[in-house]
Amino acid sequence: MATFNYRARDRSGQVLSGSLEASSEDTLVTSLREKGLLVLDIKKTRDEKAAGLKRNISIFDRIRTRDLVVFTRQFSTLISSGMSLIESLVVLENQTTSEKFRNIISQVRVDIESGHSLSEAMDKHRLFSRLYISLIRAGETGGVLDQSMDNLATFLEKDEKVRLQVRNKTAYPKFVLGFAVVITLVIIIFLVPTFKDIYDDLGVQLPAMTRAVIWVGDLFTNIFFYLIVIIIAVGGRFLFRWYRRTPNGARTIDTIRINIPKMGDIIKKMALSRFARYLGTLMAAGVPILSALDIVRGVTDNVLIDNAISEIKENIRKGENISTPMAQYSIFPPMMVQMTAVGEKTGTLDTNLVKLSDFYDAEVENSIEIMLTILEPMMLLVVALLVGTIVISMYLPLFNVYQAM
Repeated sequence: MATFNYRARDRSGQVLSGSLEASSEDTLVTSLREKGLLVLDIKKTRDEKAAGLKRNISIFDRIRTRDLVVFTRQFSTLISSGMSLIESLVVLENQTTSEKFRNIISQVRVDIESGHSLSEAMDKHRLFSRLYISLIRAGETGGVLDQSMDNLATFLEKDEKVRLQVRNKTAYPKFVLGFAVVITLVIIIFLVPTFKDIYDDLGVQLPAMTRAVIWVGDLFTNIFFYLIVIIIAVGGRFLFRWYRRTPNGARTIDTIRINIPKMGDIIKKMALSRFARYLGTLMAAGVPILSALDIVRGVTDNVLIDNAISEIKENIRKGENISTPMAQYSIFPPMMVQMTAVGEKTGTLDTNLVKLSDFYDAEVENSIEIMLTILEPMMLLVVALLVGTIVISMYLPLFNVYQAM
């Protein structure tokens, strides 16, 4: 709600002024007209301190993916129960804890009250993706908005489930890696210089391993080393992003990504799962195949699949089905091509694509389980070897001194 200053003329011709709270100017104008007033001027007032505080809070008020998933499921449930769009949005607006999300819902509701469709109102906000808007629009066009919302909620829930599984299963290896980095830095920065001073006083001839560790320790105590690292990191990131945006760079990087041993297979299956689920969900909502392919292009985060989608779409325009051109690209596994062909023949392409996505999600989960089972002890071993090498290199000159005595 915002506060507006207004000037209006009543039926007797007298000019009135005042201030009222309303969700928008249109809402306020409608309210004043119902009271028999002719609106002359409206200006929105703002408390600068409160506005500045809200801006500061909004920086930290991030809308999580989980918030959007919950909103979609609840919206679907309310619509299916027979509530109108306006009533459903009012309920969701009142129970949303995020101030930023509440404002977006309020703006969507106001736009619908002004005569816009739900898809048009949502399309004004970056929160809702192209896929989200397309499914809503398809439901509105076909008169099955409740079904489209249910399909969309199910899709987002599965996508969120896979994302959380990957994040949760990689939490421990990330912790171990971070712990190893911290321990190594502490030893190199605080312990190594102490031993260096001792050996300088003794005038001991240091082994090559010890000299290497001391040299690394000197680097970490030099401010210019950190400046060089920052410059290389920032410059390297900039160059990588620039190269990634070029056609050849994107193709090269994605080719390398999917050919990394073990990890590449997981990345490829995650991209294929996303492609199959997006396409199947769109087709189930009644979106035409060409429009659906145009929408899913770019959501897989893999330029090889995107280029293949463009070629498949052109072949479909020429009268071919989707499985024939798909078979020409090695990025699509034979099983995916066969299930697509069967779905086309039996009229169950959307269902088969969703089944494929479920299959690849399960494959990704199993692959990550196996990889983490192997990775966890390996990381512990690497930490032990790293710390052990540093400690041994520091004490090795002392052993040589004792042997010479």
